[in-house]
Amino acid sequence: MKLGYTILYEPHVADSLAFFERAFDLKRRFLHESGTYGELDTGETTLSFAAHALGESNFAGGHVRASESTALLGMEIGLVPD
Repeated sequence: MKLGYTILYEPHVADSLAFFERAFDLKRRFLHESGTYGELDTGETTLSFAAHALGESNFAGGHVRASESTALLGMEIGLVPD
């Protein structure tokens, strides 16, 4: 078994893709025409970004928006160079 993907829910999917492309030289795999979901190619694992609206529909009871939380969220993404 291996980790297939990580999805981060946030307000500006295209902006997040662009940031990770510039900052870490990752390549864009996909951005949905609606702008609500996108993926970056990171090798075997996909780093994905989705709009909060998708998070609301994917999780019964909603989800915590990092941009609105006063507490740190318990998550980490480790990008390891070749």
